[in-house]
Formats: sequence, C-alpha cells, structure tokens
Amino acid sequence: MKTLEESIAVAMDVQETAIVPFLSYILQDFWEIGTSPEIVINLVQKHCQDYSTLRVLDLGCGKGAVSVKLAATLNCNCLGIDGVSGFIETAKEKAREYNVEKLCQFETGDIREKIKELDKFDVIVLGAIGQVFGNYYETLITLMKHLAPEGIIIIDDAYIEDSSTFQHPAILSRRELLMQIKQAKMELIDEYIGGETGASEEFENLKKRCEELIIKYPEKSALFENYIQIQADEYNVLENEVICLTMVVKKKTNFQ
Repeated sequence: MKTLEESIAVAMDVQETAIVPFLSYILQDFWEIGTSPEIVINLVQKHCQDYSTLRVLDLGCGKGAVSVKLAATLNCNCLGIDGVSGFIETAKEKAREYNVEKLCQFETGDIREKIKELDKFDVIVLGAIGQVFGNYYETLITLMKHLAPEGIIIIDDAYIEDSSTFQHPAILSRRELLMQIKQAKMELIDEYIGGETGASEEFENLKKRCEELIIKYPEKSALFENYIQIQADEYNVLENEVICLTMVVKKKTNFQ
C-alpha cells in the first residue's frame, strides 16, 4: 500500500513525494482544484431531493471548494477529508467566509484509512483524485459500503476514447471504465462531458510559484523544474488526448 505522501503525489499528478510539502505554496492561487463545484451542484440538484437532509462526503476535498459551495447553495451537510493540512486550513477559512462552518466539517487525514471509520452518505464525491482505492472496481466496491441505498457517487476524471492509440498509466479507456463500473454492480446514470477551462492561466500560476521556490531553495531546483514539466505534460494530455468528464454512478437495482 502506498504511503499517504505517495497517494497524494499520485492524486496530484506528480512523481516525487518530496514535492508534497510544497503543494500548498505552489497551488496558493487556486481554490478550486480540478473539480467544478458548479457541475457537482447541478448534478446533485438533478439526482437528489430534500437537499437540506443530504449528507455529502468529499474525499480528497482539496481546499473545500466543492463542499463549501454545495453547503452554501443547498444547505446540506458536508464532510471533506484531504491529506494536505494546508488545504484543509484553507477549506475551514472558506467555510467561515461563506458562513457555512456549521454545515461543513473538514479533516486532515488519509482517506483510505478515514473511510473505514465512516457511516453512510447520500452523496460521495471523488474530485479529480484518480483511483485512490485501487482500480475503479476496487474504488467503487470500497465506497459502496458507505453509500446510502439511493445514494450517488460523483467522480471527476477522464477517459481515453476507445478508438485512440494514446495510452496513459492512470487513465482508462471508456470501454474499460464502463466495464469496471458494471463489475462493481453499479451503473453510470449521468455524465457531464467537459474539457479543462482556464488551463493556460492555471499553468502559468503554478509555474510562477515554482520559480519563486527555485529562488528560495536553489538546492531543490531540479524538484521544482521537474514538477513544472510534469504539469505541462498533464495539461497537454487533458486538453488534447483524453475526454474529461464528471460521472454520476449508483448501485444497480437489477444485477442481471
């Protein structure tokens, strides 16, 4: 099993765990990391009822943008967990700023361990953190134990078109993605197809912060330069090689 630092590095599309302590600084210009709160809000409104009674679990919540905006819009209760303490501090600050601190609870921790202590939720969000519990079959099997009978799982990720020759170690073809969902006795009930927006500005912001760190820590320049290159490659993949989407899956009522 990967260490927490290794798991965070994979979720954040980096290779070296040594970058993890610097992520809060590098991503200080971002509140929304990877997942659009507005898309998640729309999907929850479409597939759920009685919003104020909903219990939402936001795994790998980053700086809490999804949870805070969900709570502010729908008056629902949200629990966000992330392994980066700096992200959680920002999430708590944002909850206070949006006056939803009574609706939002944020915790620092390893979601692979924290999940074992949790009850059932009406909505579980995996926002652009990849297959942290294993492949998608293993991830969904793990999450199903904590999903209310009529609950939904919202996953922000990407897939490779079946006709494409492009390959990526962390991204499945659409055919394989759907197969693993089916194997977990779940079904894809909705999807929002949408590419990355504002990618160029995002990249320039994180590049600027890495360049500041190179000046401050010249002995670690290779670490930050490598991170810049990896992120440039990832942005290229997201914009040109794969299909970005937000999926809604739920337990199948008929297992045949």
